[in-house]
Amino acid sequence: MITREEKNKEYVNEINKEKAINISKKILHIVGIFLLTTFLIFAYIYFLGIKGLKIKEYVIKDNNIPESFHGVKILHFTDILYGSTIFQNDIEKLEEQIRLVNPNIVLFTGNIIAPEYKISEDEIKMLNNFLKSIPYTIGKYAVKGNYDGSTFNLLFDDTKFDILDDDVLKIYNNSNEFINIVGLFKSDFGITIDNNQYTISLINNYDDYHKININANLVCAGHNLGGEIRFFDYPLLGNNKYNNSYYEENNSKIYISNGLGSIHHMRLMNHPSVNVYRLYKK
Repeated sequence: MITREEKNKEYVNEINKEKAINISKKILHIVGIFLLTTFLIFAYIYFLGIKGLKIKEYVIKDNNIPESFHGVKILHFTDILYGSTIFQNDIEKLEEQIRLVNPNIVLFTGNIIAPEYKISEDEIKMLNNFLKSIPYTIGKYAVKGNYDGSTFNLLFDDTKFDILDDDVLKIYNNSNEFINIVGLFKSDFGITIDNNQYTISLINNYDDYHKININANLVCAGHNLGGEIRFFDYPLLGNNKYNNSYYEENNSKIYISNGLGSIHHMRLMNHPSVNVYRLYKK
């Protein structure tokens, strides 16, 4: 015959078993939610985060901007890194967006092909046609990036882009007033420009800019890709110093485009983008 004490013990054991089962179910539920959330985040990073081109527009006001450049629209794109996360259909979408912008000046700050990507002749022809098709009224200017090799000149052949390799150009817009466009590639380059002359500097990697002696009003750069993975606007990838979109240093306005491709084939809270600047004389 089972005593009351034994019955109570069995009852307590059953309760403990139910508690253990409920705790196990909760743990499995939490683990399941965590794994599903992790999967969805990585799926977004690898498949959706790398898409969705954004146009970022900025107003640039400066007393040194000539009257003839008041209202001029500048398109700045960079780091296509074709063959990483950007392919022909992405180029076609980019071309459509650029045509809608209809810029006066076009700036490219390097890295057109992803490192180690073996580009075909058909892809070279396609990219060359894309670069040719970009509309402008004043000029198109480009600098090389750290991944740009011998294919770079072939891609830009007969595209109306001026390739600036530590060069300075004066550009005009239907008057004798001008602005300077400086294209920087080597870190030991330096030039002194009159402070009253509005100057735009192009460089692929702004992290190297502190080595260069030049006084520019506007600096346009790329390379750092906004850190690729951002969490609450904090960059998590890359060891670069300048991963944000905008800085001010030494009286210069510095805009670093997030670029289009991705070295690590992933993006989070940092969609591919191009910059559009509208110049206004104060």
